Amino acid sequence: MIVQQALSSQRLLAYAANHFDTYCYLNGNNITYPHGTFPKLIGIDIEEEYIVSTIDDFSWKALDTFILKHKGKYILSYINYGLKNQIEQFEKIANDPLAFPIIHIYVPRYLFIEEHQQWKAHNKNAEGLLPLILSEVNTERATYQKPQASAPVAQFSHNQYIDIIDRIKNELAKGNIYEINFCNSYSGSYQNLDYTSLYEELNTISPMPFSALYKHKEHVLLSASPERFIQRKGNRLVSQPIKGTASRLTNKEEDQKQKQQLENSLKERTENIMIVDLVRNDLSKVCAGGSVMVEELCKVYTFEKVHQMISTIKGELENTDLTFSTLLQALFPMGSMTGAPKLKAMQLIDELEKEARGLFSGTVGYIAPNGDFDFNVIIRSLLFNEVKGIYKFHAGSAITMASDAELEYQECDVKTLPIRLLLNNLIL
Repeated sequence: MIVQQALSSQRLLAYAANHFDTYCYLNGNNITYPHGTFPKLIGIDIEEEYIVSTIDDFSWKALDTFILKHKGKYILSYINYGLKNQIEQFEKIANDPLAFPIIHIYVPRYLFIEEHQQWKAHNKNAEGLLPLILSEVNTERATYQKPQASAPVAQFSHNQYIDIIDRIKNELAKGNIYEINFCNSYSGSYQNLDYTSLYEELNTISPMPFSALYKHKEHVLLSASPERFIQRKGNRLVSQPIKGTASRLTNKEEDQKQKQQLENSLKERTENIMIVDLVRNDLSKVCAGGSVMVEELCKVYTFEKVHQMISTIKGELENTDLTFSTLLQALFPMGSMTGAPKLKAMQLIDELEKEARGLFSGTVGYIAPNGDFDFNVIIRSLLFNEVKGIYKFHAGSAITMASDAELEYQECDVKTLPIRLLLNNLIL
């Protein structure tokens, strides 16, 4: 590996954006977090890829064949929430206005990894690209004229949202579900955006342990995710669902009280524990009997803009030869974004939310050369379709019988604050 003092994430991303239509930046922001965070790596251009646009064309065998073929290399991927329709065989397939593929998985032609605060060319192709990157006179992203966006419009108004929560409570009262993650979406139009600069700004506003920028042709993801979906290290699987959110306050004493209130909230703990039980059940499908355990229950972690209640569940694989697709079918989609029971919650989500979530509630991450992997939960994220000129973001919360609809609506505002701050500078 060649180390270059002059390299930076900004310089690498600017070069990638100026010359290629595919690049991915995974960024854990060096945050201290149980079981680690995303490494800092940038994969540019495609050596080989597997991409599926519609659920009918997806193949578990083709996915595993691709991964096996490229064992020994880094593989980057995002997976659409719509993959649930392949796992559970749902009949209803809602429309996704942004039209993100069901899956994109690729081996980067050029791979750079930051180690000890220095970026390194990780493969021979990247070493060969270094002179071109370092000789680039313009180290900034090629600028466009007048980057701008329209103000976001919510799919459900305040009153519509309140009415839907009432309907959900009727389902809860009947015992059809115990908890559901209901989401509102917000969309608008845009033009001439510099995604790399926009990502850097979002990451400055809200640095998170599972942050990502992923561009593949017209589809772009900017993610400030605090949540891990699933990590594999050797025989061990780890999942860290989030349920429970409180905003940060500028006054230190008041902020500490806010954190303590979240820690002591019976409602938030109950919601978190319901999802912990769901994740334990999912992990038990692929882990050895008796190995699934809760390492940390309902612990509150503090980030730049929010306090989050997080639990850590781990287990030991029953069979180390289980394929990636087998694990995915057992665990995806993540319980924190569906509810309990999982199948009924997903069916109700499809009915209530109208439009498909698309990449939101999906996952992005990497598979390491040794087969270990780490994938986040795509929340607190901006999604773009460059051809259509449409952006979209979402926010949701867990709804139980103890939920107050107005407070849940306000929680969505807390979760979308970094994105709204980001967009404010672009709105005409």
